[in-house]
Amino acid sequence: MAPTKAYDAATRAQALTMLQLKRPVKEITEKTGLNKSTVSRIEKRAKERGYTPETNPTIIMAYVEDAPRSGRPTKLTAEVEEQVVKAISKNSTTRQLSTQAITNLVSPLVYKGVSARSVH
Repeated sequence: MAPTKAYDAATRAQALTMLQLKRPVKEITEKTGLNKSTVSRIEKRAKERGYTPETNPTIIMAYVEDAPRSGRPTKLTAEVEEQVVKAISKNSTTRQLSTQAITNLVSPLVYKGVSARSVH
């Protein structure tokens, strides 16, 4: 399946508003740049998230914001970044260390370690 283009929340909210105003889907696609199936998917997801245009026409961000993406979590958290900065700024000798040497200093402090590429 080909990756789809990501549209911002404002465009999705605009499409929902136009649907609510009973605008034709063709007009929505022309004005927003969304295709017909995307407009339908936006409406479906908004309704799954609690959007009920019949009883409460208010559109809130929760209806149109991006869903969380799956994927590998980052190991380089703010705490790890802070440890790397501390290791580098400790003294003049540590500023001359390679990324691998810094990794060797920081890795024991991180669950499952951190790579030299992440430190770079």
